[in-house]
Amino acid sequence: MAKVAKGKIYTLVFLKSGKNIPKKSRAAQQMQIEHLTNLFALEQQPKISIFGPVTNDPKLRGIIVFNTTNKEMIIEELNNDPYIKAGYLKYELPDWFSIPGQKIGN
Repeated sequence: MAKVAKGKIYTLVFLKSGKNIPKKSRAAQQMQIEHLTNLFALEQQPKISIFGPVTNDPKLRGIIVFNTTNKEMIIEELNNDPYIKAGYLKYELPDWFSIPGQKIGN
């Protein structure tokens, strides 16, 4: 229980499908680069812990874990994402409890 007491509330971002994302165009490739650049910058700040695409659900496109429950800040950051600006992605922001230090993978 001592470990659980150190838990923290994070904010999950469920990135959901909006308008259809154009495929195989130069503009789509540039938007993907800008999307990933934005996510890696947020990780370096470190405003987010982990992010990635969902590979088997056409409606749920990706998940991001923000290290805060400050929805105003999260919304501001998300609204800078090129896919969200263009309406190709929308999002939901549920709170999520986890224990700091837990890791995925190796």
